[in-house]
Amino acid sequence: MSDLSLAVNERKLLRCLLRFYREIGPGATPGLKGLDEEAGLERWDLSETVTVLRAKGLIEYWELQPAVRLTPEGLRAVLGLPEEGDD
Repeated sequence: MSDLSLAVNERKLLRCLLRFYREIGPGATPGLKGLDEEAGLERWDLSETVTVLRAKGLIEYWELQPAVRLTPEGLRAVLGLPEEGDD
């Protein structure tokens, strides 16, 4: 996973999901509504970012809610990122 390149928006969303993971636990599955603001993304960027991270296997997506959560690979990837502001 160390060679995984992530765009700025992808890192923002992963860090946001990590905050949910730390606050709520591994089952944290935040809905997409409002997640753009929580992650510091523009609303139109959220959908694309979710699609990319899902394709990379870093998040899971539930259409019925709609909601997302980190996969084990996503957790490892976000924990390996430099501190916010270092990138």
